[in-house]
Amino acid sequence: MSNAPAFNSRHFTCPHCQQLADQAWLSCYGQPVTNPEGLPLRIAGEGLKQLASNPAMPPEVREQKVAYWNRVNAGEVFLERWAPVQTSLFIAGMEASVCLACHGVAVWLGGECIYPRSG
Repeated sequence: MSNAPAFNSRHFTCPHCQQLADQAWLSCYGQPVTNPEGLPLRIAGEGLKQLASNPAMPPEVREQKVAYWNRVNAGEVFLERWAPVQTSLFIAGMEASVCLACHGVAVWLGGECIYPRSG
């Protein structure tokens, strides 16, 4: 039995793992970008090659960071532990659901699932 992903449900077929599973809903908040350029950070191409061969980092840390940037650069949306953030910027009209079976994240805008994109 399949229950299509639905904004008004806590139990539906996950668009990632295709399992009928409970979903946890998250509100979305914003934190201003604070790097000097004021632009979102992406490490790709030559920068990613440099990161992958940085001798100042232990190999397991390098592997983790490279894997993280490969996922980001591939357009994945996923949960990641980060430094605690405090913000008062609530992103109204955007929510995320997290599959409790596979931890896949779905992004919802205006009550419609926009990620992952279906067929």
